[in-house]
Amino acid sequence: MNTPSQGSSPAKLYALMLRLRPLERGTLMPFSGELVHGAWLEWIRAAAPDVAAMLHDGNKRRLFTCSSVLFPLPEERVRAAERENVHLPLTPEKTYQVRVTLLLGELFPLFYNTLLHFNMTEFGAKKPPFMMIGKQAFLLEEVVADRDDPGDWTGFTSFAQLVEKAKEQTPGKSETVSLEFASLTSFNWLNMVDKTYGNFFARLPLPQYVFPWLAKRWQALAPPELAGMVQVERIQHYVQADGVVIDDYALRPHRVQYAEHPQYGFVGRCTYLLRGPDEATTKDAPLTVRQQLLMLAQLAFYTGVGYKTTMGMGQVRPR
Repeated sequence: MNTPSQGSSPAKLYALMLRLRPLERGTLMPFSGELVHGAWLEWIRAAAPDVAAMLHDGNKRRLFTCSSVLFPLPEERVRAAERENVHLPLTPEKTYQVRVTLLLGELFPLFYNTLLHFNMTEFGAKKPPFMMIGKQAFLLEEVVADRDDPGDWTGFTSFAQLVEKAKEQTPGKSETVSLEFASLTSFNWLNMVDKTYGNFFARLPLPQYVFPWLAKRWQALAPPELAGMVQVERIQHYVQADGVVIDDYALRPHRVQYAEHPQYGFVGRCTYLLRGPDEATTKDAPLTVRQQLLMLAQLAFYTGVGYKTTMGMGQVRPR
């Protein structure tokens, strides 16, 4: 299987939902992003070790994201279990889900071919578990990529499509964009002007944490011909000038437990007000800053936001 180079550009972005069924009754820690991250890489490593090595070595580019195992339970029960790190039950009678996003275009056909190879067992052979998450074995029931799935967490797009959609946006004097932070979110922040006090984990989705972060992700992942559609410096200036402010929110602090340490952050919803007027567009800057921010909100659906997006954190969608 050919390995996509780290310098190659993604043609499309994919958000997939893997529907899994445990082989046996058992329990699993409520926030399992770290376990899912390892299980995902191990599954690919078994069929395509070169691809798994590339994904692991390319972690600084974060070419994918993984959710925690999603339980078919009320949100409040799962949140409480996450805070207290109380294991939740698994049963073969129920289906559980894991969300994976692919941020390098070539990864989708590699995933598809690996999955096809996995399912091609000889007649009469016992089908192996699809994935081991911790000590629990799961079978794969379905892969969902439909944009119209009722769960509203799957889909696909391309950077070119995001740009075209942004060009069609004509914000009025004020425009709002809402983001739902569905899993624990935090920002590993360092004041680059004065580093006296070192870094810390920012536990609020302030505009200066969210939008410049997304702008840098765009430039790291977009094809060279589209990377310049987002200008980080202009977005930073707009944010610093209070062009974007928080208009409404329903946020609360939250914490989860990784294997060796607790992680603190927040969950909830935040609505941002993008204030005008807009500057004139140019050949070198065909999108206004507000068009760029609306586009980055769509990108967040695939890249997530903030710290440890490859391990279950920062799952985001525009609302």
